[in-house]
Amino acid sequence: MLKISYKIKIGSTTLTEGKETHLLDISTHSSLNIPANSCYLTLGSPKNLTITPDDPISIELGYEKKTTLVFTGKVNTINWEINQVKIEGVSSLENAIATHFNSLYEKSSAGDIVQDILKQGKLKANQVENGITLSSYALGDTISAYEHLQQLAQKCGCDIYANTEDKIVFAKYKPSTTHEFKYGEDILFLSSQQPSAGIGKVEIYGESPASQGQGEKAAYWLTKKEVKGTAGDDSGMTLRLVEPIAKTQAIAQKIAQGILANLHEKPGGKMKVIGNAEVKLGDGVKISKMPITQQNGTFKITGVSHILNDHRGFCTIINWEEP
Repeated sequence: MLKISYKIKIGSTTLTEGKETHLLDISTHSSLNIPANSCYLTLGSPKNLTITPDDPISIELGYEKKTTLVFTGKVNTINWEINQVKIEGVSSLENAIATHFNSLYEKSSAGDIVQDILKQGKLKANQVENGITLSSYALGDTISAYEHLQQLAQKCGCDIYANTEDKIVFAKYKPSTTHEFKYGEDILFLSSQQPSAGIGKVEIYGESPASQGQGEKAAYWLTKKEVKGTAGDDSGMTLRLVEPIAKTQAIAQKIAQGILANLHEKPGGKMKVIGNAEVKLGDGVKISKMPITQQNGTFKITGVSHILNDHRGFCTIINWEEP
């Protein structure tokens, strides 16, 4: 049996297996549906441990001294007890939840706007795709910077999340790695859901009608022709939205496709596997050899939790859906 290894850095302190301070429990969590990544640590015999809020924290997990980074962030809260200490850490995307500002952009791509939001929020970028180009776009301080990022991601059909290095990704799902897990070998538990059709079509109505041969500079009131974009089919309900930033048919179409990609309820599920620190957001997962044929296939990872403790050992919980 492989020996579990870990490496935890908190401020100037580094903890590994066999050290005087004993790791009792650790869990890290990341999800496309939750703004910030988080971690929770319980350490025993912490008498020589010096920790303060906002200290940088990173966690690596693995086997036989070979570890992989699964979390980077900062210490959020510390709970000292007689013989142990409990620590909560969060990634920097948490800052975007508390950030509010007003800005107006003209002739900018969604990626340019995202880059500016990250700069104002003092967040580091890993990958930011251009997305759609907008003739004008306004950010209001009535909602947080994170909500603006989510709205832009939805319009572009992109995901927005912090990777394990605490750098922001704004990109469409294109996995560079697909992890395979097999029934009877790696999979400890699996459940899957088949939702009803839900929203099957999205219709976007723009501010008409710069696309009617006049270009984006045309005054929208010069014609009554509508700007409309449609994505999906009649398999479920139709969602109709008015989107003032859609001033051309092409932009309305792209927004409709992006919103449908994010809103469409897809088959998905959750499974627990033997601990695998390589699994992360942005990757794909292949499930094979399941007794129920419908549960096999290749899916998009939407959430990852790594759990390590004295009672259950090392396991990874993966949420997934059809891409």
